[in-house]
Amino acid sequence: MEPLGTEVGGAVSPLEPLGAGRELYLSLVSMGSDGPAQPLLDAWAARALPGYPAWLAPASRFDSFCALSADDRALLEEELYALGRVAGAMTLGFQPPSAGREDQDRAWLVPDREEFLGFFARLGMTAVGAADGFDPFLHEIAELVPAENPDAPIELLDVLWPGLFLGELLFVRAGVRVRAGARVAEPGWADGSPMYWAHRRLNRRPVDLSHGWGSGSQWGTDHRMDFRTADGDRWNVHRRPERLSDHCAERDWLTPAEAEEFVRHRCLLRRPAGRPGLLPDTQDAADLWPFNWSLPEPAECTPGCRGHGEPAAAG
Repeated sequence: MEPLGTEVGGAVSPLEPLGAGRELYLSLVSMGSDGPAQPLLDAWAARALPGYPAWLAPASRFDSFCALSADDRALLEEELYALGRVAGAMTLGFQPPSAGREDQDRAWLVPDREEFLGFFARLGMTAVGAADGFDPFLHEIAELVPAENPDAPIELLDVLWPGLFLGELLFVRAGVRVRAGARVAEPGWADGSPMYWAHRRLNRRPVDLSHGWGSGSQWGTDHRMDFRTADGDRWNVHRRPERLSDHCAERDWLTPAEAEEFVRHRCLLRRPAGRPGLLPDTQDAADLWPFNWSLPEPAECTPGCRGHGEPAAAG
C-alpha cells in the first residue's frame, strides 16, 4: 500500500493514508467551538481525494479484505478505526443525551445529516437507513419505548442518525428509536447498558479497546469488521477469533444465546439470566471481553487461529 498525494495549488500535497483519519479527528477536536466543521472537512477531503478512498477499497469486500496479508489487514483496520472515531464524534450531535453524560464537544460536531452523509460519500460510502425494519446488523438501539406486550418484537420507530456502508463493510450503524416488549429488549439495558466497540456515547457508557491507552498507543485499535455479503453476514471478522460456545462454557452467567445476541447488538439487551443482580451502568457490566467473538463461529479455534479465510498456524 503506497502513500497518497493529490495536486493542490499546482503542487503535490501528500497525505499519508496511515494517520489521515487520526489527523482529521484531532483537528476537529482542536478546533473546539471556534467555527463550523465543514471548511475543515472540505480542506481535508481536498488533500485526501482520490487516493484515500482507493486505499480503503480492499476493505469494501469480504473476499478482498481476507486476501490481504495480515500486516495490510491490520493497517486498514487501524485506519478505519481512526476514521470511525471521526464518524462517531459527528453522530454525537444526533444522540439523545442522558443525565451525567453530556458531551462538552458537541459544538464542533456536524449536526446536519446531509453534511455528514455528503462527507463520507466522497470517501465511497453509502447511507444506512430504515431498511425493511429493525436489523441489529444495521441499527444501534439509542432509544427504547416499552411496548405493552412484554413479548413484542423490536419495532423500528425512527432513525436518529444515519449509518454508513463501505461496499460490503458496515462502517457505522444507524442509531434508532425502537419499541419492544421488556422480555425482548429491557428498558435500561437495551438503551442504557455499556455499548461495546464504541469510543463515545452520550446516553450510555462506551467500551472501546482504545480506552486507557496513551495518546499514541490508542490509535493501534482495530475497527470492528462486519460484512454483509451475498453468502450471509459476517460479524466481527477477526484475525484471532474465539468460539462463543467455548467461551461461554467457562462463564456460567452468560449463555451462548446471550453471547450471540451480544455480538449482534454490541450490548446486553436484558439483564443476564445468570446475573440477576447485575446493574446496567456499572463497571461489572463493562468488564465483558467480547472483542474476539465472531459469527459465524470459526470451525476451530487454536492459539494460532488467524481468522476467517485464513488457515490456522501449523503446530
